[in-house]
Amino acid sequence: MIKEIAFTAYPAKDVAKVRDFYRDVLGLSFNGPFDENGILKYDEAVLNGGCFAVLTEEWAGRPAGSACSIVFEVDDIERARKDLTARGIAVEEIYDTPVCRITSFEDPEGNKVSLHQRTVK
Repeated sequence: MIKEIAFTAYPAKDVAKVRDFYRDVLGLSFNGPFDENGILKYDEAVLNGGCFAVLTEEWAGRPAGSACSIVFEVDDIERARKDLTARGIAVEEIYDTPVCRITSFEDPEGNKVSLHQRTVK
């Protein structure tokens, strides 16, 4: 029945502002803007075959700040955390598990974002 994940979407009151955060702070490249009556409703970034999207609360059917499922893979979680804290972003301490390292922070509208680094192959 299910063959792949099409995209993960986060709700936003201000799609452009949240999109710019993911672009400018995390380096995502967005390429799917859709506006309606001059208002940006949706934009998406393609990452190795999957997509991460930011869309209006109306389209998501959920309030901004309610999302918590995106986990981005990074090569160096220590460096990523250091870069984010240097930008004034409050990032949790790194948590070590038997197979990975993980940390989290919030985007400008309160959605939870996690960073993950695999430690086993």
